[in-house]
Amino acid sequence: MRARNEKPDTRGTRAATVSRGQGSPHRRALVKIAALVVLANQILTTAFAFLARRNYPDVAFGLTTLFSVALCALLIVWIRTDAKRAWEDAVESGFVRPVAIARGRAVVIRPKCPRRWLVVLHVEWKGGFATTE
Repeated sequence: MRARNEKPDTRGTRAATVSRGQGSPHRRALVKIAALVVLANQILTTAFAFLARRNYPDVAFGLTTLFSVALCALLIVWIRTDAKRAWEDAVESGFVRPVAIARGRAVVIRPKCPRRWLVVLHVEWKGGFATTE
């Protein structure tokens, strides 16, 4: 039995070696993109499925599946392209420093950056950490 003031032994556990809030920035960006794609895909595919079943009931399932897969690919490309363009605009306008993203290094993004969430997404996708001044 442990004494009242004694802390439990957590050596060797993942919780002891990784502090909260830290993780792979690339993984965080991937989760953000996946969440956006799943949400948008569900909404748009539901609307498409409703219209497809009304107009083409024989081929509605195959058509809806094809639409959903194509939409996922399109959304991923669109979000990543927008994030890259937002980064380029932020660099050009002086909203970020340094202007190069190094894996594991912090990039300072000014709070007034117009498309800040896309810039953060791009920085995390490239492996950097986004911070505010």
